[in-house]
Amino acid sequence: MLKRLYIDNFRGFVNFEYKPERKQLLLGANGSGKSSLLDAIELLKGFLRGIDNPFLATTTTRWLKLPEQVFELEVSLDGKAYVYRVENHFAKDAPVAEVRLERLSVSGEPVFEQVGGRIRFFAPKPEALASLPWKATRSSLYLARLSTPEVDRFLIWIFEHVFCIRIDPWPEAMSDTTDGEDALPENELDNLGAWYRHLVQADPEANVNLLRSLTETLDGFVSLQLDPIGANTRILRANFLQAGREKITYPLSELSDGQRCLIALYMVLHFLISKRGNTVFIDEPDNFVSLREIQPWLLAAEDAVQESKGQLILISHHPEILNYWAREFGLRLFREENGQVKTKPYSEVVDTGLEPAETIARGWEDE
Repeated sequence: MLKRLYIDNFRGFVNFEYKPERKQLLLGANGSGKSSLLDAIELLKGFLRGIDNPFLATTTTRWLKLPEQVFELEVSLDGKAYVYRVENHFAKDAPVAEVRLERLSVSGEPVFEQVGGRIRFFAPKPEALASLPWKATRSSLYLARLSTPEVDRFLIWIFEHVFCIRIDPWPEAMSDTTDGEDALPENELDNLGAWYRHLVQADPEANVNLLRSLTETLDGFVSLQLDPIGANTRILRANFLQAGREKITYPLSELSDGQRCLIALYMVLHFLISKRGNTVFIDEPDNFVSLREIQPWLLAAEDAVQESKGQLILISHHPEILNYWAREFGLRLFREENGQVKTKPYSEVVDTGLEPAETIARGWEDE
């Protein structure tokens, strides 16, 4: 479970600390930093996968003009506190940062550290020097991923249990055709067909629950199927019953944007949110979805995250989600005069008699 995220000198985040709850709704005007928060997590995941440092000079806070950029994650895993810290340094006119420090501590004790190219392990032998190749613009922790159980545990968590979902239902983005299987979804679910091809075999029980939910949600829905259209190629199709009880099959790309979005949302619900210990961020889950369609999903998602003991953090402007989650789970992000990002729990004028969506629309929150 993600306990804390610290960011300094990244876009509008300066000395910024975020402590997510098990369920949370991130509120705020456009430009307040909500999506940038997800960007920071996604870039950290990419960096820890061993790619060249994705934190470019253009990601630093414009008005600071400082060369140092810091990220720190605190995570609770197996009853232990894991703290990962990375410090980037931007030399003058350099577009890519050098990693000056990278450290992983568990229960207050360091287990891995890279400082200025010197890599050390602290277990099983204290301060054992590593013979790993070092590159100033890449994660050394990634290279050490099988070195100790603690390093491996942390990397498995961030790769396989942290998801930042931004559903893009356009047919060109959400592919229904696949030549293979993907065990994990892409952020925008553009590998939906490949992901489902893996899941239908890996987790048949969750697939049964998915199909049941879609039957209750989409008028006339019957099932999903993967049809061969080549030696190894499959296409994801949806079956519906028409008024005359005749079954008709559509490739996913021929469904409406709203139908594709609902299929994606319920896949996220049953294959990610329902799984124990996952941390799932979803940016605007309500895009292309009607009021009467988002409420059942929201109720089911709330139950699922409670049972799975994971985390679900939503970013939304949708009235139904605001009204249902803002008072209990709302955290408002804001920037004063386009300055640094700050947060405060959602609150509103007392005794207005208005729902949160209306209060926010009138600008009366926090007055």
